[in-house]
Amino acid sequence: MKESLNVIDLFCGAGGLSYGFKKAGFNIILGVDNNEIALKTFRMNHPETEILIKDISKVKRKDILDRITGKKVDVIIGGPPCQGFSLAGKRNPRDPRNFLIKKFLNVVSEIQPEIFVIENVPGLLSMKNSHGKNFIDKILKKSKKMGYFLNIKILRADEYGIPQKRRRIFIVGSKKKMILDIEKEQAISLKEVLLKRKEVSPEYFYSEKMIAGFKRREKINKELKRGFGWQFLDLKKPSYTISARYYKDGAEALVKYSEKEIRKLTTEECARIQSFPREYKFDGSKKEVYRQIGNAVPPQLSLKVAKAIFKSLENGRRMEKNGEPLL
Repeated sequence: MKESLNVIDLFCGAGGLSYGFKKAGFNIILGVDNNEIALKTFRMNHPETEILIKDISKVKRKDILDRITGKKVDVIIGGPPCQGFSLAGKRNPRDPRNFLIKKFLNVVSEIQPEIFVIENVPGLLSMKNSHGKNFIDKILKKSKKMGYFLNIKILRADEYGIPQKRRRIFIVGSKKKMILDIEKEQAISLKEVLLKRKEVSPEYFYSEKMIAGFKRREKINKELKRGFGWQFLDLKKPSYTISARYYKDGAEALVKYSEKEIRKLTTEECARIQSFPREYKFDGSKKEVYRQIGNAVPPQLSLKVAKAIFKSLENGRRMEKNGEPLL
């Protein structure tokens, strides 16, 4: 497949999903998001790509066509906000963020790309709406009505060269049936991405008062048989999931040197754990950078999915050329 396929990224955020597709040979022609700080990050790392600052629920076909100036859209990708589906959250069926997937599919219906890709949390598969219907069934029904076949993959980041225990679902819709063979890769060690102790600023270390507070809450919650806590990283294993709320206290993934020396990860370390390359730049305050990183699709995971799509398209076109029966 010689030509480069054009991609638009809805909910592009800091650009992790776009970066993977770009590395796989796709041409990212437009990034859409309503977060201006995240779009500044996106622009710094994708200077050749047009951007549209707008809420996806208000994006019309004309908005997109005006930005891409006559270019054909082959692929639409995006990671709609997932907090409403996450097992770690309240899973409110009326959370307005849940319906952004519908908005995503509306744009797909209007543009009619050959392929679309939705990234989300696996909790999407078990989430029901306020009428007791599964969200995934609604997605399947709408996609089929639009003329797309679906591949649904649940991927663990640590099985694809990423030092993080992050599970994500990828829904790939295509006009023609596809076989997606996503190549696995051994995760790198946390020791390879974390800074040495002497390289970390004192601001990232917990105070004695904060450590004492966590220990008190941990004891109380154990007595009440409630889950609580802080999680300490094993440097020989992948990290726990880095979330968008990591900036608060980092309790979900801490480095422990001793009972009195405990620290959160730096923004640089979180970016490495998410598989962002070292040269990737982030704009905004420290809090905003943590949120951008936690919300992002790991670029390495995106790359693996993009390569599988590229390979499947190449195989399909080869079969068509040779007159072989398609699936």
